[in-house]
Amino acid sequence: MTIVSKNLTSKVIKLFHGEGEAVAKIRADQDKAIQAVLDAMLLACDKPKAEFMKGTAVKNDARREIKELFDAIVSPTCTKSSAASYQTAFWIAFERGIPFQRDLNNKKSSANDTTDAPTTPKSGKVTSTSRTDLDKTLSKAIQQARMLKLSEFAAEILDLCIDSLDNFKEITNDK
Repeated sequence: MTIVSKNLTSKVIKLFHGEGEAVAKIRADQDKAIQAVLDAMLLACDKPKAEFMKGTAVKNDARREIKELFDAIVSPTCTKSSAASYQTAFWIAFERGIPFQRDLNNKKSSANDTTDAPTTPKSGKVTSTSRTDLDKTLSKAIQQARMLKLSEFAAEILDLCIDSLDNFKEITNDK
């Protein structure tokens, strides 16, 4: 004896499977729309990319427009962290001249492969700190990213620091 008909259970199963397909289609449409923005940005780039991308959203109109776009997509279905990640992926795609992919910032670049690097971290244990120490550490991280030619990543860190920390100033020397 069956208490619930196969018709009812199969409908529930079908609807749940359909959700995954619908989400995949929506994401493909979102990525296509972001790619159109990326294509427009590539067309608007009238100088070397490094010069075009120089600076942060505070002083660079192109970076500001893209930051505003990705800030605006934050919603119950897209966290601020995800939007920031997509923004970073956008700039990676722009700089490399490749198609947009949401997870570009999570993919290891062969140019940045550090397989020969020591696996033991050199940073010491934090036992006490101050706001000045935090600014110095974040500034060092920005400088390291720039040295590794990760300019878009460095700009994103700098944008986050400026947006999130009152009176953040990048420290260029160990003063």
